[in-house]
Amino acid sequence: MSDQLEEVLRHRYVYVPQDTEKDTIQAGKWLGLAVAHALNRNLTVLAPQKGSATHHPELAKLAKLDIVTERSGYPQDGGVVFVWRPTYKVMEKIQHLEESVVVLVEWIPGEFDAWAKLIGAYNVVTGEVMDAGLSAEALRALEGIQYEGYNGWTKDTDELMTRNFLGDLSKAGAYDRELVLACARQTRSEDSIERLKKILDKFEASQFKLVQTFIRWLGTHCAGDLTPDEQTGAVNLAAGINRALTRRQPHGMLR
Repeated sequence: MSDQLEEVLRHRYVYVPQDTEKDTIQAGKWLGLAVAHALNRNLTVLAPQKGSATHHPELAKLAKLDIVTERSGYPQDGGVVFVWRPTYKVMEKIQHLEESVVVLVEWIPGEFDAWAKLIGAYNVVTGEVMDAGLSAEALRALEGIQYEGYNGWTKDTDELMTRNFLGDLSKAGAYDRELVLACARQTRSEDSIERLKKILDKFEASQFKLVQTFIRWLGTHCAGDLTPDEQTGAVNLAAGINRALTRRQPHGMLR
């Protein structure tokens, strides 16, 4: 048994990110099969469509009786769930798992980076356990957002409370759209997530307007009260925030 496999076996969640320089797809396929063999547990392949798995002879042979897709079945808890190039919709199928080992092989680079950070997955490319680095205050806010989605964010009160929690995240310097969505996806459906995205769009638009107002206020009220170095620092800070929020406006947002 290789040293890398021994390390992988110490973790419940294993993340094989898509790498633009290395063939992580093939390596991830063999790793998932090796984990199931080494642990001597039932292997379930979870993929968007059955053909996504059966296209690969190794997976078709070893998992031909236990392939779960977006439209069929659920993995049995306690085994090894090999999540093969998933979509967000597919990932709904692992929400109920409490004891299974999950090996996720990513298709789109970075798509499940936030998921891996939130759950502390082992990254086989970097050899490190991932971490979102969130404070207790930020975690409480994320949990609050997740809870407010119990009705699928269909009510005005759901949106109001969610906006309050988003404000708490922002004040803590921990707002990250992808982390918010990843946390919500741990318990909510993609139909609900689409409604949450609209709430995030509104929140980000309001933050953008605040920054624009701050920039105008700096220009009209503080220019004469600051030293040249302080003026430069304030303008650079405001410009940096402005650029970051501009990139996340509704037409250019990450999904």
